[in-house]
Amino acid sequence: MTTWLIIAIIAYFLFAVNGIADKFLLTKAVGNPAVYAFYVGISSVVVLFLSPFGLTWIPTPLLLLSLAAGGSFVCALYFFYSAIQETSISRILPIEGGLVPLFTLIFAYVAGLDSLTHVQLWAFGLLVLGAVLVDFKKTNQGWSPLHWHNALIAAFFFALSFILTKYVYNETNFISGLIWTRLGLVAAALSIFALSAKTRREIFSAPRQTSASNKFLFYTSHIAGSGASFLQNYAISLGSVVIINALQGVQFVLILLMTVALSRHFPNIIKEEITRPILAQKITAIVLISAGLGLLSLNQ
Repeated sequence: MTTWLIIAIIAYFLFAVNGIADKFLLTKAVGNPAVYAFYVGISSVVVLFLSPFGLTWIPTPLLLLSLAAGGSFVCALYFFYSAIQETSISRILPIEGGLVPLFTLIFAYVAGLDSLTHVQLWAFGLLVLGAVLVDFKKTNQGWSPLHWHNALIAAFFFALSFILTKYVYNETNFISGLIWTRLGLVAAALSIFALSAKTRREIFSAPRQTSASNKFLFYTSHIAGSGASFLQNYAISLGSVVIINALQGVQFVLILLMTVALSRHFPNIIKEEITRPILAQKITAIVLISAGLGLLSLNQ
């Protein structure tokens, strides 16, 4: 298995930890998705500490694309968090797991950034199918157009961010690409702060209204998310952005395993229903994802 695949899998493990914490925080601690997106975006300023390790000035067009990549990611986070609040993360993840890789594949093809072999296309299909199946739930709860609207927009902006980021990494070194794209997150966060007085008040009040345990959970989540983002970006700089996005199924499998384990100890916070049909569905998804990873490994 190549280095960038291993790095991507480690990144999705950390994203799984981040996802479990975010699920709790968005339900219990932070009511406004814009506030949560602001704090995730503004904290990206810490990436400036990497400046001595390779930051260089880049041409203005590439700088604008870098900022757009970061800004697109904050936009995606806002619509993703909004969709989660309106329904549930278990209903949103299958949508994102299917659409983000699909949009990324389309964008990569149009931009000429990535081309897949026949084996990689099969692996891509297995990974995406497994990602959708592992978190798909049949429910009687209806979907409003707003739910679909937010989920689709989030998937679009996630894919756009990944493609622009890959282009930037193709044109400059990793440290420069990472810093300039992360500064795009900071710029988008500042825009959130500037555009709404109501959101500004909530941004200032959130730290005072958050309990010590939730603050600890936020920092734990953010450390995991930051590490995951760093590794995911590094993997994107080395390998196929399309395949790396398709590997989201690994994250969903890990979230499933963590949820099952935590639901036994914290049944009032995290619940996971396991019946024979659901177990069969999850096992099938895991087999599909494992097969996709196996194809990728054999194709290297």
